[in-house]
Amino acid sequence: MKRAITALFIACSLILANGCSTLADARAARGEGTTRIYDRPYDQVWAAVISTVRASGLALVTNDRSEGLILAQGAVGALSMGENVAIYVEDAGGKVKTRVEIINKRALATNVFAPDWESRLIRALDTQLTSDKP
Repeated sequence: MKRAITALFIACSLILANGCSTLADARAARGEGTTRIYDRPYDQVWAAVISTVRASGLALVTNDRSEGLILAQGAVGALSMGENVAIYVEDAGGKVKTRVEIINKRALATNVFAPDWESRLIRALDTQLTSDKP
Protein backbone atom coordinates (compact mmCIF):
# COMPACT_ATOMS: atom_id res chain seq x y z
CA MET A 1 0.00 0.00 0.00
CA LYS A 2 2.80 2.42 0.91
CA ARG A 3 4.54 1.66 -2.39
CA ALA A 4 1.35 2.41 -4.35
CA ILE A 5 0.84 5.74 -2.58
CA THR A 6 4.47 6.69 -3.20
CA ALA A 7 4.15 5.80 -6.90
CA LEU A 8 0.94 7.83 -7.18
CA PHE A 9 2.58 10.81 -5.48
CA ILE A 10 5.58 10.66 -7.83
CA ALA A 11 3.32 10.37 -10.90
CA CYS A 12 1.22 13.35 -9.81
CA SER A 13 4.34 15.39 -9.08
CA LEU A 14 5.76 14.67 -12.53
CA ILE A 15 2.50 15.60 -14.23
CA LEU A 16 2.29 18.89 -12.34
CA ALA A 17 5.96 19.71 -12.86
CA ASN A 18 5.77 19.08 -16.60
CA GLY A 19 2.50 20.97 -16.95
CA CYS A 20 3.66 24.22 -15.35
CA SER A 21 4.95 27.27 -17.16
CA THR A 22 6.90 30.36 -16.20
CA LEU A 23 7.49 33.76 -17.76
CA ALA A 24 10.67 32.29 -19.24
CA ASP A 25 8.54 29.67 -21.04
CA ALA A 26 6.26 32.36 -22.47
CA ARG A 27 9.27 34.37 -23.56
CA ALA A 28 10.90 31.33 -25.18
CA ALA A 29 7.76 30.61 -27.21
CA ARG A 30 8.41 33.54 -29.55
CA GLY A 31 7.01 32.72 -32.97
CA GLU A 32 4.16 30.61 -31.57
CA GLY A 33 1.78 33.38 -30.50
CA THR A 34 -0.94 35.47 -32.07
CA THR A 35 0.44 38.22 -34.29
CA ARG A 36 -0.85 41.39 -35.91
CA ILE A 37 0.78 44.08 -38.00
CA TYR A 38 -0.58 47.55 -37.34
CA ASP A 39 -0.22 50.48 -39.73
CA ARG A 40 0.97 52.67 -36.90
CA PRO A 41 4.40 53.88 -35.75
CA TYR A 42 6.28 51.84 -33.16
CA ASP A 43 5.92 54.51 -30.44
CA GLN A 44 2.15 54.60 -30.81
CA VAL A 45 1.82 50.80 -30.78
CA TRP A 46 4.17 50.43 -27.79
CA ALA A 47 2.09 52.92 -25.78
CA ALA A 48 -1.13 51.16 -26.81
CA VAL A 49 0.20 47.76 -25.75
CA ILE A 50 1.34 49.06 -22.35
CA SER A 51 -2.01 50.75 -21.69
CA THR A 52 -3.93 47.67 -22.88
CA VAL A 53 -1.98 45.39 -20.55
CA ARG A 54 -2.55 47.73 -17.61
CA ALA A 55 -6.28 48.02 -18.37
CA SER A 56 -6.64 44.24 -18.73
CA GLY A 57 -5.95 43.42 -15.10
CA LEU A 58 -2.70 41.63 -15.88
CA ALA A 59 0.23 42.53 -13.66
CA LEU A 60 2.91 44.26 -15.71
CA VAL A 61 6.12 42.51 -14.67
CA THR A 62 8.60 44.21 -16.98
CA ASN A 63 8.80 46.22 -20.17
CA ASP A 64 11.99 46.63 -22.12
CA ARG A 65 11.40 49.00 -25.00
CA SER A 66 14.91 48.51 -26.43
CA GLU A 67 14.25 44.76 -26.70
CA GLY A 68 10.60 45.22 -27.65
CA LEU A 69 9.50 42.89 -24.86
CA ILE A 70 6.68 43.16 -22.33
CA LEU A 71 6.10 40.48 -19.69
CA ALA A 72 2.89 40.23 -17.67
CA GLN A 73 1.16 37.76 -15.39
CA GLY A 74 -2.43 36.89 -14.64
CA ALA A 75 -3.41 36.49 -11.02
CA VAL A 76 -4.23 33.23 -9.34
CA GLY A 77 -7.97 33.05 -8.82
CA ALA A 78 -10.89 30.72 -8.27
CA LEU A 79 -10.75 29.41 -11.84
CA SER A 80 -7.11 30.00 -12.73
CA MET A 81 -3.67 29.20 -11.39
CA GLY A 82 -2.32 32.25 -13.22
CA GLU A 83 -0.99 32.95 -16.68
CA ASN A 84 2.33 34.07 -18.11
CA VAL A 85 2.19 36.48 -21.03
CA ALA A 86 5.02 37.65 -23.28
CA ILE A 87 4.43 40.40 -25.82
CA TYR A 88 6.89 41.28 -28.55
CA VAL A 89 6.65 44.63 -30.36
CA GLU A 90 8.88 45.23 -33.38
CA ASP A 91 9.25 47.42 -36.42
CA ALA A 92 7.66 45.66 -39.40
CA GLY A 93 9.02 47.74 -42.24
CA GLY A 94 9.42 51.43 -42.39
CA LYS A 95 8.23 53.94 -39.87
CA VAL A 96 4.52 53.14 -40.03
CA LYS A 97 4.19 49.37 -39.60
CA THR A 98 4.61 47.62 -36.27
CA ARG A 99 4.28 43.92 -35.53
CA VAL A 100 2.88 42.66 -32.21
CA GLU A 101 3.06 39.06 -31.03
CA ILE A 102 1.27 37.91 -27.89
CA ILE A 103 2.10 34.59 -26.26
CA ASN A 104 -0.03 33.25 -23.41
CA LYS A 105 1.07 30.28 -21.31
CA ARG A 106 -1.09 28.97 -18.50
CA ALA A 107 0.82 28.56 -15.26
CA LEU A 108 -0.78 25.12 -15.02
CA ALA A 109 -1.31 23.60 -18.47
CA THR A 110 -4.33 21.54 -17.40
CA ASN A 111 -6.27 24.63 -16.31
CA VAL A 112 -8.88 24.93 -19.07
CA PHE A 113 -10.61 27.83 -17.30
CA ALA A 114 -7.66 30.23 -17.57
CA PRO A 115 -8.37 33.35 -19.66
CA ASP A 116 -7.17 33.46 -23.26
CA TRP A 117 -5.04 36.60 -23.01
CA GLU A 118 -3.85 36.36 -26.60
CA SER A 119 -7.38 36.87 -27.95
CA ARG A 120 -8.39 39.41 -25.32
CA LEU A 121 -5.36 41.61 -25.81
CA ILE A 122 -5.40 41.39 -29.62
CA ARG A 123 -9.09 42.36 -29.69
CA ALA A 124 -8.39 45.37 -27.47
CA LEU A 125 -5.41 46.41 -29.59
CA ASP A 126 -7.40 45.96 -32.82
CA THR A 127 -10.06 48.28 -31.44
CA GLN A 128 -7.50 50.83 -30.37
CA LEU A 129 -5.14 50.71 -33.37
CA THR A 130 -7.22 49.93 -36.44
CA SER A 131 -9.54 52.91 -36.28
CA ASP A 132 -9.15 55.71 -38.82
CA LYS A 133 -7.49 57.95 -36.22
CA PRO A 134 -3.72 58.37 -36.70
